[in-house]
Amino acid sequence: MKKIILLFLAVITALLFAGCKSNAADYPFEITVFGVGKADAILIRADGHYMLIDCAEESSGEYLLNELKDRGITHLDLLEITHFDKDHVGAAALIVDNTDIGRIVYPDYTGTRDEYYSFAAAVEKHPNAGVLSKAETFTLGNAAVEIYPASDSESLIKDDKEYDNDLSLVTKITYGDKTFLFCGDIEKARIKQMLAEDTDLKCDWMKMPHHGRYNKRLPELLGMCKPQYAVMTVSEERPADEKTVELLDEMNISACDTTNGSVVTVSDGKNIIIM
Repeated sequence: MKKIILLFLAVITALLFAGCKSNAADYPFEITVFGVGKADAILIRADGHYMLIDCAEESSGEYLLNELKDRGITHLDLLEITHFDKDHVGAAALIVDNTDIGRIVYPDYTGTRDEYYSFAAAVEKHPNAGVLSKAETFTLGNAAVEIYPASDSESLIKDDKEYDNDLSLVTKITYGDKTFLFCGDIEKARIKQMLAEDTDLKCDWMKMPHHGRYNKRLPELLGMCKPQYAVMTVSEERPADEKTVELLDEMNISACDTTNGSVVTVSDGKNIIIM
């Protein structure tokens, strides 16, 4: 009964907010989490300005270029590569070579895969590309974009076998009264670091870490961030962990994923709708 009531209230809220608006273009702020399987490629639009977080696998490159073209996007203010796993940096070289980009940022470590080397070669030619070794704030239209690298990357590299994931850049975007958190593929070691810091990571909407994989620190992260909505980048063949889905349900966090395609979120700075 409780779930039915919550769903009813969510539908009523969405209808009241939507009014006569019928599509994402009617809203000043939009997040498209592309349905590219168990991989990240996330386009953010704020007042006609654009940034892209990650570029999925190499095989998704032409799809992403076509998506930008179909939307009439000729310039990205910012390209952020959270880390150098192939399902995040895979198509980045193609995007860099074929897109006008204001700035490119990525974490301060060296990758070991072919996709990373292709990306590194592409950004060598870009006049405003480089590592992000400390937190920095960018402006995207009327949105504030705060990007956080790992505060103690040396210990993660030393102690963590999956340090690529834990070195992910974490991004918080504030638009009006609403906040949106993008967690890359952070795992328990990085989450532990973040829990010990003073950074305010409370959010209304979260791109869940590591494609919905469960770890023992995830309940603490969600308890600190307190999102109302959560999105997971998964595929039918590689879904989110059942324990993660159960946890989101227990915490009354409205969750969705990219199993059936892209997930689009819109906001006017006071309300959020997942379309």
